[in-house]
Amino acid sequence: IQQTGFLVDRMSCNLELPTAEGLRSLAPNKPRRQLLKPMRQIQQQITVSKHEVALYRHAQPFVPAGQSTQMIIGATPENDYQLMSVTEYMYKQFKMKRVFYSAFVDVNHNIDAPAPVGPNPLLREHRLYQADWLLRFYGFNVKELLNENHPNFNVVLDPKCDWAVNHLELFPVEIMRADYYTLLRVPGLGVKSARRIMSARRYGVIDFDGLKRMG
Repeated sequence: IQQTGFLVDRMSCNLELPTAEGLRSLAPNKPRRQLLKPMRQIQQQITVSKHEVALYRHAQPFVPAGQSTQMIIGATPENDYQLMSVTEYMYKQFKMKRVFYSAFVDVNHNIDAPAPVGPNPLLREHRLYQADWLLRFYGFNVKELLNENHPNFNVVLDPKCDWAVNHLELFPVEIMRADYYTLLRVPGLGVKSARRIMSARRYGVIDFDGLKRMG
């Protein structure tokens, strides 16, 4: 790992399944601690490398694009709240650049393979990626999107719209006064749109037609 990290842009050590129980049932030869150990090694060396690069012009960067990991979704019975809690932990504790999700689909209909768990696996994968984006760029945390009483994402609405529908008391938002992260929570507004609004309102009042042009 130490030698390879100076030769590549990014490294990935796959978590495989979100819980230790899932690993024991489907991948007993991969104890969770053996997966977390190299992740921690990579994360610590990235931190050291950034410090060295800042101090020494000719220092060689270690995994400059960061590390990633991947989880199989739907092969074991974890709900979306558990999955996203693991994702949030990975971002906070291991400084992951990306967490990837791979929907389990029993393509070969192997009699020994587990039956897919939960809703349409590809739609579920899509919802997890949408929620992942909200964690990384929109200032959300997992407990705002899901909880033990509401442990799975809405299959009809994307996570941001579903959150907004359940928090109607926060709307409408006054775009001339709202801060950046409040704007990001408005369905239909993305990072670029929010930045345009923040920039444009310094020069005058934004009317409805102006807002449509920014969309």
